[in-house]
Amino acid sequence: MDDKAKTNWNRLDVDIRHEGRAITLPGDPDKMPIDKAVEALLRKQADEEQIFEVFEIIDAYPFDAAVACTKAMINLYGWASPQTEITKSTSGVQKNPPMMLAVKTGLADDDVVQCPLGAFKLPGVDEMVKTLITEVAPGKLGFVITGKVKKRSKHIVLELATETRRIVKEQSIYRGKAIRLGVDDDGSLDVNNPPAFLDVREKDDLVFDHDIQAQIDTSILTPILHTKAVRAARIPLKRTILLEGPYGTGKSLTARMAARVCEENGWTFILLDRVQGLRAALEFANRYSPAVVFAEDIDRVSEVRDEDANDLINMIDGVLSKRSEIMTILTTNFAEKIDQAMIRPGRLDAVISLRAPTDEAVQRLIRVYAGALLPADTDVSQAAKELSGQIPASIRECVERAKLGMIGRGADKLADSDLVVSAQTMKNHLKLLNREAKQPSVGERLVESLQEAVFNGKGEVIANIETKVEELHTRIM
Repeated sequence: MDDKAKTNWNRLDVDIRHEGRAITLPGDPDKMPIDKAVEALLRKQADEEQIFEVFEIIDAYPFDAAVACTKAMINLYGWASPQTEITKSTSGVQKNPPMMLAVKTGLADDDVVQCPLGAFKLPGVDEMVKTLITEVAPGKLGFVITGKVKKRSKHIVLELATETRRIVKEQSIYRGKAIRLGVDDDGSLDVNNPPAFLDVREKDDLVFDHDIQAQIDTSILTPILHTKAVRAARIPLKRTILLEGPYGTGKSLTARMAARVCEENGWTFILLDRVQGLRAALEFANRYSPAVVFAEDIDRVSEVRDEDANDLINMIDGVLSKRSEIMTILTTNFAEKIDQAMIRPGRLDAVISLRAPTDEAVQRLIRVYAGALLPADTDVSQAAKELSGQIPASIRECVERAKLGMIGRGADKLADSDLVVSAQTMKNHLKLLNREAKQPSVGERLVESLQEAVFNGKGEVIANIETKVEELHTRIM
């Protein structure tokens, strides 16, 4: 073969395979000389020894990822044992010991996983690999597996990251659970206040009038209970719902009920402790959807941030895509504070007005609170009439007082008279509690306004009486 046609082995690298017991050199398109083989092996060796910085971000809440990484190490290597990292600098040798992060994984006291953070020595990797919780984007904390390792070891680190991601996806400690999410004063997730698991094992004494219950069933429960059917019908699971009504009408109880239904049907439920953290909660929910984010007292946003509550909808639309499977439930005791633009159809998917129960619902509440102490044939209509329009907490207290009346007369079952007497005393109690302060009469308002209009703070007559009289006329009309 012509020398000019021969392969330039100085510029061609070949794969290295470990097969059999002989050293085999390439023979195509011509035989590779031994000296060129040695040079190629040395180049390959240098390439494999090249140091690379690895930085694997695990897309999960940091504590969830820490648990997953700990499990991944045990799965892959049989252990998860960190080591003290020793670094040298001009100031001398510095020892950086690992830390142990205790992560709650459930309600029980022993539902805890000890997760080591810091430097690790992985099998087959000469260099240290580190795990840490750090900011991976502005205002966003993440879990990172990082280190400077040789090229030949990169696949080992990637294997650890891949197994960690698999565990997060399949065995997340938060997905499908009901949790309370803590945020700091800036509305960011508070790593010092990790998510707390909610106890949803007990069913709630939640009773509404039938029309209100129908709205809750349709707008909140149906997407959770029939998720596959809703998807098949191409109805978006991204929904925004406003629960509005006075104190004590059942908004918080609705949250507990929704949390229980979510857990029973594989949805993640996130109760936000401060509405100012809504953006952080929605970003959290994006990782664990389908999910419900429940934020109470949205009218506080305008008080704290000097913005209209209407901006909440813009925030939700900005954080979530139309294909997101996240239901956002907002509550307020002061619907009148909310910009009407927010309430119009198209901005909110539903507005559910919660009101104190009327007679029929009150009867059901009395029977729920009385339980087995109330015979099924007892007529409670008179007591319900007395308590109609009162909040559930007052009705519960009325039943407790009726139980005392039962005990006082030496009985072991409630009678309608116990409930009626208790209802009447509760009604009087609430009448005193809810009495309005005496409003000044028109004459009193006129005298007060004249004093403000004619005299200054020192009791001296103010000039330009005509102007003040015009202001007075406008004020009292």
